[in-house]
Amino acid sequence: MKILLIQENGRHDLNRNYRECFCLQRAFRFHGDEADVWGLGHDNYNKEPDYESYDLIINLENYDETGWVPKLNNVQTKKFLWSIDAHVKGIQCYHKTANEGNYDLILQATPEFVTVGSVWFPSCYDDELIKPIDGTPTYDVGFCGNINNRGSLVQLLQQYFNFKLDEFVIGDDMVRAINSYRVHFNANISIDINYRNFETMGCDTCLLTSANPHYTELGMVDGENCLIYKNTQEMIEKARFALENEGLRATISNRGYVLSQQFTYKERVCRIKELISLH
Repeated sequence: MKILLIQENGRHDLNRNYRECFCLQRAFRFHGDEADVWGLGHDNYNKEPDYESYDLIINLENYDETGWVPKLNNVQTKKFLWSIDAHVKGIQCYHKTANEGNYDLILQATPEFVTVGSVWFPSCYDDELIKPIDGTPTYDVGFCGNINNRGSLVQLLQQYFNFKLDEFVIGDDMVRAINSYRVHFNANISIDINYRNFETMGCDTCLLTSANPHYTELGMVDGENCLIYKNTQEMIEKARFALENEGLRATISNRGYVLSQQFTYKERVCRIKELISLH
């Protein structure tokens, strides 16, 4: 198969290799497919692709600020739109893009937005880049990411634990940071199930994450392969329990790592190939 991936190039050098388009490109190539990346900021941007020469086009661009993404309404090649951040922007702009471009399918990262013409397509991680690192963790609890809605929770954890905040730590440094925690705290934004869930398990680090009704469908079970809290009291209690029970924490981490193999880009490519035949 020959696939075109449309997304703006990354704006941060340290994180560019982790951009969704490059992760998906590596995954397609792993399965023996040809995959090209095109979009604003890439070296090939000045030459528009021959869209009809591809078997599938996937539009990954979620934050087009200048209108550079072509509508593709007259392109006959099968077209998928991957809606990753609808929990932030709302679903309307994605429906508008899909309708104007005559897309065949919307891949929804957030299950609440799945309607006719779309399927649930959860986030994932690149196991070529994100993986366990040998060594003893340095910090009991940590958080790697943007503060956003998590400020009060971070402050609370700092009061109770040997806590490390790695705010806007990206790329390879992000992987090293997650591996340096015994427990990695996560709080999803809104109704999202964010990347950090899968990245944490992919590092074989014990995941402590906020509740979401769709975890069960992903195989995520509290106390078995992750820790799930519903309120701040549970957050503190479960972090403390994990730290006081090293053997159980290691078992939870290991089971989470095994489960994470279902959430890689390579596995998502397998799902995309199934969807091509259905749509």
